[in-house]
Amino acid sequence: MDLQLRLVTRAEAERVIRRRHDPGDLSWADGYPLDGDSRACASYVSHLPPGAGPHSTSRFGYYQIVEDGIVIGGIGFHSPPLEGVVEVGYGVVPGARGRGVAKKALQMIIGIAESAGVTTVVGRTSDDNVASKRVMESAGMVQTGRDPDFLRFERHLAGAP
Repeated sequence: MDLQLRLVTRAEAERVIRRRHDPGDLSWADGYPLDGDSRACASYVSHLPPGAGPHSTSRFGYYQIVEDGIVIGGIGFHSPPLEGVVEVGYGVVPGARGRGVAKKALQMIIGIAESAGVTTVVGRTSDDNVASKRVMESAGMVQTGRDPDFLRFERHLAGAP
C-alpha cells in the first residue's frame, strides 16, 4: 500500500466543500468526499488568512489520504495548536476501511504534529464507533475521558510534560 498525505490548498478545499472535482485534481474514490471531509475543509478555509490566495495552505489544515494516486479519505487538524494541543479528525471511504489505512494516516498526521512542536494530539469519537476507537488506540492514543457525546483520546508527544 502506497499511502500518502497531501496537504490541500484553499482552492482544492473549496472544491471538496462543493464536491466539485476538477480535471487537474487527483482521482477521487467512490464515496469521497465524505460529509466530514466537506466540514473539515470548511473549517480549514476559515483558519487560512483572509487575504491569502487560492494556493494558500497551513500545516495545521486538511490533508487528503491518497493511496496509489487516488484520494480515499481525509485527515486533518480541527484548528492550529492552542497551548501545544491539537485535535484531529479523519475518515476514509467504505471501500478503504478495514485495511489499516486510517491507522497509518493517523500515525502520519501525529508525526506532522510532533515535528511542529505539538505536545498533545486529541481525538474524539462516539462510544459506539468501535473501529475509530481501535484506530486511535493502535496509533498510541489513550482514552482520557468523555463528554456527553464523545469519548476523548489523547497522545502525548516527545518532549511533552
